[in-house]
Amino acid sequence: MIKEADHIYGISSVVTEGYADSISERVKEGITVELIVSIHIAEKLKQSPYIEKLAALKNYKNFKLMLMNEDIKVGLIVTDKRLALSLHKKSGIEYDISTGLFSSDPMAVKWGERLFGYCKTPSITYL
Repeated sequence: MIKEADHIYGISSVVTEGYADSISERVKEGITVELIVSIHIAEKLKQSPYIEKLAALKNYKNFKLMLMNEDIKVGLIVTDKRLALSLHKKSGIEYDISTGLFSSDPMAVKWGERLFGYCKTPSITYL
């Protein structure tokens, strides 16, 4: 999904090295990437190996990282072609990847872009 995208918008309350590497690669290829993360993820991004990955992206105009002052309980990736939406399990600690919503329907993609825009409005730029 990320490899085929012409732009990537994401909301995340988790971070993995693999996800960070995939996003970083696309930014360096010139793809527009805008991400919103929660406060506790922002703290993780200040640590290795993420701090180094972010430092390498700071001069790319096509990359924007934003911080939401609320605890996010959703994972969203929306590209020009696809939507992936995951919610947390009842425990609120981890995503329930077994029940994620995935779609390539243009209406779903537009809905995902609107959801991202809604969450982006109260966010502040982090990088």
